[in-house]
Formats: sequence, C-alpha cells, structure tokens
Amino acid sequence: MTIERILRRALGRQRPVSAMARAYRSALTATINLKEGRPVSAGMEDPHFKARHVDVPAILADWFRPHSRIQDADVLDFGCGEGIAALGLALGFHPRRVVGVDIMPDPARCLEVAKKNLPIESLPECLQLHQVEPGHLHDSEDRFDLAYSWSVFEHVDQTLLDRSLALIRAALRPGGLFLAQIAPLYYSAEGSHLNHVLTEPWVHLRTQQNRLEDMLRRAVSDATEADALWSTYCTLNKITHQDLVSRISNNEFEILRTFTTTQDIEPPAELLDVFQAEALTTNQVVVLARASGTVA
Repeated sequence: MTIERILRRALGRQRPVSAMARAYRSALTATINLKEGRPVSAGMEDPHFKARHVDVPAILADWFRPHSRIQDADVLDFGCGEGIAALGLALGFHPRRVVGVDIMPDPARCLEVAKKNLPIESLPECLQLHQVEPGHLHDSEDRFDLAYSWSVFEHVDQTLLDRSLALIRAALRPGGLFLAQIAPLYYSAEGSHLNHVLTEPWVHLRTQQNRLEDMLRRAVSDATEADALWSTYCTLNKITHQDLVSRISNNEFEILRTFTTTQDIEPPAELLDVFQAEALTTNQVVVLARASGTVA
C-alpha cells in the first residue's frame, strides 16, 4: 500500500479518495520517522483503518514534536468520528489522556471497529470518547495540552465556527497547541467531497445544484448512501484556507506554522472569471497554533 493511497483513506467519512495523495506526499516522506512512536500495524487488513490509526497520529506527532510532545499530555480530538486516530495516539504515543468528541454517534463504534483490525478486547483506560451537542464540549472544565481537528472544520456549521474555536481555546492550558487540517477545501477541484463518484474536477462549481444531485443519485444506487453524500455536500461551509487561519488567529491563538498544498491542474477559464486561481487550486491547509492571551 503506497503512502498516497493510505493517506487518501485517512480522510474517512466519505472524503474524496485523492485529496490527500498530493497533499502530504513530500511532507510525510521528508519528516516522519517511521520507526518512532507508531502503533503496531502488522496484520491490519483495512487500509482505511490503518491510515487513521497509524498515519494520522504519526503526522500529528511530527507537527507537535518541535514544540511539545504527546507523551504524558492531555489531548483533545475535536470531531473524532469513530475515534480511530485518537485510539492510535492512545496506544502508540503514551499520552496521559486522549479525549475525543463528536456530534455524531460514531464514537460508540470505536471498539467494534478496532476489534476487526487489532487484537484488543477493550479500549485503553487513557481514551475517553463522547458524543456532544453542536457548539459544546463534553465538560467545560476539562483542560488539555494539545488539541487537533482532522478534516473536520469544513463540516462545522458557519454559525458555530468561531464558537468551536473559542471552545478549543478555552479548553487548552496556557501555551497549549492546536492543529487544524482541512482537505479538500471547498473551492478546489475535489471540494465537493463527491469526487469518488463524480470525478469531473470542480463539478460542484460548474453544475446547477439540482442537476448535481441528479448526477449523484444516478451514480450511487443505494438511496441511503446517496442521501448521506448529498447531506455531506450541502452542509459544507465553504471555508477558505485564509479564513481558517484568520479565524484561528482571531480566537486568541498565535499561528506557529501553516502548510498548504495545491493541485497540478489548470482551472477552467469560466471559473477563473469568477474565482481567484489560488482558491481553485489550494486543496489543503494545515495550521499549527499556540494558545495565547488569557481565558476568563
């Protein structure tokens, strides 16, 4: 399994299958020590699980390492899904705690999914997973050293973007670190999150919305799956990489590092007449920030 194919699947939750391939190819091969601090992956047959369980935690550790370390830290996974990346951190990097939160019921499936891929009968004591209400965490008094969100903030309701960032900031101890990653960004070629079934680049920006839905439902025979995909698309908040960085900075964070990737594909002329080329070609943003100021 190539790095590119593994990391495509790291996006999970019906993310497009190629958004991550170009995004982390050079960064991963240049910076991640494959012999250090990784959960055991031998015998994992599900590449989707392996990417979330092994590779995503390794990327997180690599980004945090120059400023902090996961070992003995309290870590918040904001938008944890089934908690597979959080489980990888808990098993492979020896934090004090990993707490995952998600507005969907997915966290309840963590052990069920993990047992299909790992020789475990229970989740580690240091891992806590919670379903929460939108705009809330599991406990307003809990505090963390590190926090991250992996391909989550493009799905946060527009009205809750700043509130969510403020919640994360309030949950961090002084000097705590926050990493946010989004791929694919909405205006990029695969930004519809539908390109694994509708492969035309920028199809969502070039197609009338009712026709786009018709195309999706013709391509996906299962009505439940088609409903879920259409709902995912309709609730994308269209955040840009500049807006994400700005919002993080405006919510009492100091930006330490940003990373963007672009696609080697020329946008069509009709889109360039409407959108900036940078918005159309930037498909990923990663932001590392440190909590600054004080929290009441």
